[in-house]
Amino acid sequence: MFVPTAWVVSTDLLRRAHLIAAFDAPHRKGYLASLVESWLFWTVVLLAGSRRRGAATMVMSGVFVALFTLSMGVEGAFHGFYNIYLSMDGQIHSKSIPWSILGTLPFSRPVVIANMLAALGLAAALVTLGRRLLRVSRWPSRVVALFVPAVVYAAGTVPVSYRTLQSTPFDMIYFHGLGALVREALGITHDSPDLRVQRRTPEPVPRLTPRPARPRNVLFVLQESQRADVTCTEPDPTCKLATRFTNPLLPDRLPLLQMRSNASTTAISISNLWSGVRPTESRELLHAVPLIWDYAHAAGYDTAYWTSQNLMFGNARLYVQDIPVSHRCVGTDLDSQADLDTGAYDALVTDRVIAEFHELTEPFLAVVHYSNVHFPYVYDESYAPFQPADEDKSADKNELFKNYYKDVVYLSDMAVARMIKHVRESDAGKRTVIVYTSDHGESFREHWQLGHTSSLYDEEIHVPGWIDAPPGTLAPEEEASIKAAKDELVWHLDLSTTFFDLLGFWDDPAFAPFRARMMGHPLTRRERTLAPVPLTNCTWVWECAFRNWGMMQGPLKLEAREWDNEYHCFNVLDDPDEQNNLGEQACWPMPDLARATYHVMPIVTPPGRPATEWGKK
Repeated sequence: MFVPTAWVVSTDLLRRAHLIAAFDAPHRKGYLASLVESWLFWTVVLLAGSRRRGAATMVMSGVFVALFTLSMGVEGAFHGFYNIYLSMDGQIHSKSIPWSILGTLPFSRPVVIANMLAALGLAAALVTLGRRLLRVSRWPSRVVALFVPAVVYAAGTVPVSYRTLQSTPFDMIYFHGLGALVREALGITHDSPDLRVQRRTPEPVPRLTPRPARPRNVLFVLQESQRADVTCTEPDPTCKLATRFTNPLLPDRLPLLQMRSNASTTAISISNLWSGVRPTESRELLHAVPLIWDYAHAAGYDTAYWTSQNLMFGNARLYVQDIPVSHRCVGTDLDSQADLDTGAYDALVTDRVIAEFHELTEPFLAVVHYSNVHFPYVYDESYAPFQPADEDKSADKNELFKNYYKDVVYLSDMAVARMIKHVRESDAGKRTVIVYTSDHGESFREHWQLGHTSSLYDEEIHVPGWIDAPPGTLAPEEEASIKAAKDELVWHLDLSTTFFDLLGFWDDPAFAPFRARMMGHPLTRRERTLAPVPLTNCTWVWECAFRNWGMMQGPLKLEAREWDNEYHCFNVLDDPDEQNNLGEQACWPMPDLARATYHVMPIVTPPGRPATEWGKK
């Protein structure tokens, strides 16, 4: 009867003994107390299923085998895949209870199969041994069976340490997460009222034949929450902004000074960048469309994805869980105790890239995705030139808080620069085009708001963008086209199509059906996107916790928030601070297009907020 909990302890120690040893006194006590809970739980369930005969015993045996296999197998596989245990964070956002029970894991992977089979085999052995060795008569077994619902309820409701330290045995973390999922499904809690990332089922991509204008690799560097106005996007010998480390490394980079994200929400922004399709597409399409790695893999490229982002946030892991890559890491791989918002330290993902970059086979597509500029920010006072600075978000300290943010960008840029320096000094780096942008910006009360996702004003979507290409990696006409885009209005939907052209299959007939769904135009070609471009923080990949949406055509921008009864219109070139609302008609026909588009998008009313019909026809 001690074997189930002994299995938990022994496997947990094998995976993270150094972390458990570092628990402070309160967390050690919590861990030991949870072990008692684990032992009571498995003792009751195993005893209930250990009589040698009877229909009820068979049912209880099945319950034990199911609970043991799921908790041990799923958690072992999840830790093998993400270096952290599945918890409430990864369970309540799923709209599929069966998939949440299974951790939404890729069951084709050996680590998943091995853990599930080992758990199933041990569960069956324990039931068999229990029937042979335990002498449980009819009435005691019936009494014990009455306690099974109680211990199951307790396992699903007793608080656990499920985030960062996870100082609770993993079986209890698993059952607590399922309890949270059940309460969410029953409407008892409202911790996930809107849709978060679901597992993708990408369409198959046929074999693509790449014919790039020049032989080259592509490296995409994606920053987090970085504004254009704190970045030396254009080479500047006297750069006084926050990107002072990357700036001198790439003196010939080609700037994109009017680059804008199509969203100020990370999950939506990366969907735009990596898929190329409009964010206003259906839920079915957004979860079926291939991503940049799928296409590159079909074209014979080696592929990689390294990120310091903690992808447990909002189930973001599911968006990239099944991409075909030879090298990958996420924030929890780098640090199992990575902060849910800021992720692992950006320096760690740079270390990983430096360690593995030489293993990539040319030609390759690699994505390096940073995280520390996300609030609450990773700050180091030893690298903080923007003073005075204060992490206090009070309105009267707004400028000090913005300096604090600039220092955070400065620190992260150190890590980015170290990675870029390594790439440029490598042999493969001589043939690697680097593309750089941020997923979105960050607001500091320019229009009342603080942070991001709350609006589509330029402080949240005007982002840095540049392309750096070593000599010979761009055709003359490609270089001329990118140079011409320096001051032109371009969007992330254009950047995504640029990747496909750099990789050389934009004109491939086999790619044509996928290209037909993309509205962006490669910046490597002279044709530009002139049609109204959707801007939205509400999509079927990530429903809006705060509803706002709009469109942009050239310098004219349309935007509205959930409490508005009309759209606002701004000319971002004439009025870069967006203070002069020109009225809806100045942006015609975008208001009509927006109403026709967004009435079918998610209209979610978060708990405690009044229902609204805004956005519907």
